[in-house]
Amino acid sequence: MSRYPPLLVILHWLSAVLIFVTFLLGVFALAEQPNTQEKIIPLAVHMALGTGILLLTVIRLIVRRVMLKPLRRVRNPLAKPKPLIVTIAGPVQWLLYLFTLLMSLSGIGLTIQAGVLSDSGLVLPTDFYAFPLRTVHGTLSTALFVLIVLHLLTWVYFQFIRGENALAWIWFNKKKPTD
Repeated sequence: MSRYPPLLVILHWLSAVLIFVTFLLGVFALAEQPNTQEKIIPLAVHMALGTGILLLTVIRLIVRRVMLKPLRRVRNPLAKPKPLIVTIAGPVQWLLYLFTLLMSLSGIGLTIQAGVLSDSGLVLPTDFYAFPLRTVHGTLSTALFVLIVLHLLTWVYFQFIRGENALAWIWFNKKKPTD
């Protein structure tokens, strides 16, 4: 097997898009904005996306555990030592899962700690930075961003330096038409 199953492909790309959108929303619509009524809708969307990412990540881990992982074809494994980017690729993948889970859980914890959810809807505190989990959430955000960059650099290495079609592993198999 040289490709991921379609379900894992869908889960991968859906996760990527949701994480990207949630990160952009957090950075540009939430981080430096004052806690006014205008912030409630972007915060609600950010929270909903974060919860969706948490559920999607758990589903991905379960599906990945149940389904067989594709085997990577190695050119000549004895030719020379693996570059660092290849050595860290596996651990980075698992750290992406871990930090995505921690990011979502710290967001939920911050919501509880700040008392954002109430009977009357979303209630914003004067300052989210007054709560310890805000620092944790922000730090995890930076760490997750670094892991995503490492993940993308791994793809760049395999795609362009090694000349493999790395994107094909995590894309849908195009069926050749039968004549």
